[in-house]
Amino acid sequence: MSSDIKGPGMLWVTSCISESAKDILDEKTYLIDWYDNTHIAEIIQTKGIKNAFRYRDVEQGTPNGSKPYLAFYPMPDIAFTQGPDFKHITVKSDCLPGSGICYDLADIDVNYLGLVGKTEAKSKKEPAQYILTSAIEPANETSEDDINEFYDEEISKDSNYLRTTRYRLLYARSNAQSRKLKGLPTTDEPAPEPPTWWAIHEFSAEPSSAARDSVDAEPSEVLTKAKQKELHVYKLEKAHGGKRFFE
Repeated sequence: MSSDIKGPGMLWVTSCISESAKDILDEKTYLIDWYDNTHIAEIIQTKGIKNAFRYRDVEQGTPNGSKPYLAFYPMPDIAFTQGPDFKHITVKSDCLPGSGICYDLADIDVNYLGLVGKTEAKSKKEPAQYILTSAIEPANETSEDDINEFYDEEISKDSNYLRTTRYRLLYARSNAQSRKLKGLPTTDEPAPEPPTWWAIHEFSAEPSSAARDSVDAEPSEVLTKAKQKELHVYKLEKAHGGKRFFE
């Protein structure tokens, strides 16, 4: 992995139950018994991660929501993910069927995101009920200032808007790389290549269609020239630990 994996950042994990496991693994077992009560419960006991959030894609069941389960873990120094404490987090549990190994039962993508900026937040007493995520792979000639300006101006006028945090992709892995990290049998599947620039827009209620459209159809040169773009809306299901997200 890159030596650039350091500083404030987070793991951003999206997943779905594998087709081959749908007959033996249900949502409750995966999301509640394993994710909430076992996996995340262990993670927030480590020294490097004290907050975790689990959301669900509102477009679950559509092609755009193919990996609808989102979990993310903000941390003051993402270099924690390079140490032994992180690598020893278990991925096998008696609460899961079959082998009990999560990578045998779910398709899981993990993105390492470095925090690069944030807007001033409106007052909030609880985690954002909804988040709208925008990820782009800008044209090579696009400057970092242009990207930041694009994100800051996208949707800040929406009445339910709280704030935006911005990130740069540091590393990404799919099941194959995750299995290798944990010393499990794996394949030569190449690492994924998601967009490199991300923005997470927080909302107190479901963002309006106008807010979403403003991101997807913004007449910005940054978006027009982008080589790749992704857009998702997620609804909060569970917040863990200190429930702090770069406040």
